[in-house]
Amino acid sequence: MNKTILKEKFAIDESLLEDFLTKEKKDSQTTVFCNYVSKTKYVNGGWVNIHPTTFLVSDNDSLSLLHAINVPVAPDKHHFEKAGQHKRFVLIFPALPKSWKSFDFVESCSSGGGFVVENISRNNTGIYEIHLK
Repeated sequence: MNKTILKEKFAIDESLLEDFLTKEKKDSQTTVFCNYVSKTKYVNGGWVNIHPTTFLVSDNDSLSLLHAINVPVAPDKHHFEKAGQHKRFVLIFPALPKSWKSFDFVESCSSGGGFVVENISRNNTGIYEIHLK
């Protein structure tokens, strides 16, 4: 049986980072690496997905999700086998407007309970890493 040891800091795979750092991609998209650990309140860890109504938001402007990699888009679900399992996935959005200094990650679900990460500082790479709870 393989055991996975989780550390508080998750590193971005260098080969993926190199691919996403190409100037063409950096200027045309925003890449968000997401880390999620299945809930301990569920014996089997529960499930995770991402809603198509997921946005990057700043002031009164927003960018819609373009593509999800390694995570199902609702209504499909990724079911965990046990609590505490790690799921890493990538979400692609349009490039951030140059005027944005910071932004929020908001998953808008009709049933409520979507992921929210506030006040993400803009960087020069267009690549971000967030931890979803």
